[in-house]
Amino acid sequence: ADHGLDLAEKDFTVNTVAGAMKSFFSELPEPLVPYTMQVELVEAHSEYPRGVPAPARPVSLLIHPVPAPSSCRRRVSHNYRVNLMTSENLSICFWPTLMRPDFSTMDALTATRTYQTIIELFIQQCPFFF
Repeated sequence: ADHGLDLAEKDFTVNTVAGAMKSFFSELPEPLVPYTMQVELVEAHSEYPRGVPAPARPVSLLIHPVPAPSSCRRRVSHNYRVNLMTSENLSICFWPTLMRPDFSTMDALTATRTYQTIIELFIQQCPFFF
């Protein structure tokens, strides 16, 4: 709740902060990307080839109901030269927690790369989407 909290001042390690974020998102009653939207996002993402610019993809039309996330992950990815956490690396770490797919189905298992790419797109295009 404290938006003025300075984590660097508290001397928390990066792993502690990342773990706390993952714990917070995993304890939400529903994932940050709601289950009801995940099938639509995967379908919208698969309709366009990789060469199509991200904001032009229909994924952007589907996410307006998604609550705006903290811009923390975007700021982290902008400092990738120092912390080695590109938007791709961040999406690999956080997509399972933000989407929480049901891995007992074959559809979820085959869509893992797509889920990760959708979260990467959200990170890269945060100002456009949110």
